[in-house]
Amino acid sequence: MKRVLCLLITAAIAVPAFAQVSVTVGQPGFYGRVDVGTLPSPRVMYAQPVIITPAPIGVVQQPIYLRVPPEHARHWRKYCARYDACGVPVYFVQDSWYRDVYVPYYRRTYVVAPPPPVYVAPPPRYHTVSVASVHAVMGPPEQRCWVERQQVVEKNAPNVPGAIVGGVIGGLLGHQVGGGRGKDIATAGGVVAGAAVGANVGRGDQVVTRDVQRCTTVHRDERPAYWDVSYRFRGQLHYAQFSTPPGRTIIVDDNGIPRQP
Repeated sequence: MKRVLCLLITAAIAVPAFAQVSVTVGQPGFYGRVDVGTLPSPRVMYAQPVIITPAPIGVVQQPIYLRVPPEHARHWRKYCARYDACGVPVYFVQDSWYRDVYVPYYRRTYVVAPPPPVYVAPPPRYHTVSVASVHAVMGPPEQRCWVERQQVVEKNAPNVPGAIVGGVIGGLLGHQVGGGRGKDIATAGGVVAGAAVGANVGRGDQVVTRDVQRCTTVHRDERPAYWDVSYRFRGQLHYAQFSTPPGRTIIVDDNGIPRQP
């Protein structure tokens, strides 16, 4: 029993810190293979790669990059099996390069940032307030028009040719009356009288049928178009318009905006 306990203690001491499964690549405590990706050649501990078991003749092994504790790098023959890298050329990257260059690059390239938190607005709060006044507003009156046919009386225009002829005849007749100054006056009077008579020759009223537009003003139904409502909320007088008549109280939100019924 003591022997088994000693073996368990020895095994626990021998497990290195890099074997913790909770530490992954890109984290500060990670030790293992590093994928350089598109980064320039990293800074390494030794200029030449370290290989413990040379590859067979004709086989070319590509070097890999590892981050290991300095103790493991100095005694690589002892620790290469833990990294399954005894048979490949290995470059040991410097801790400063891993921390300052690789970790930010890895997080930008491979680590997906969690989505931003979604803001959920709290549900609105409502308040019951008393109505101060209500005024029903009626809609404006409307004008309705229609066209109907009806008979109208038209007066004819004066007979211009008749007036001319009548004036000539009247002047001639007047010229034969009296003498001297009286003859001139009679002539002028005959012209005027003859023109008046000639202008009315053939003139009279005429009845015609026409389309006549008629309009009348009508009122809409007696239902108001809307209701003007005033109310007080948090010491201020507010106004609103409602499509239906409100009661003695209305519901408003935190900004004093009413909730329509």
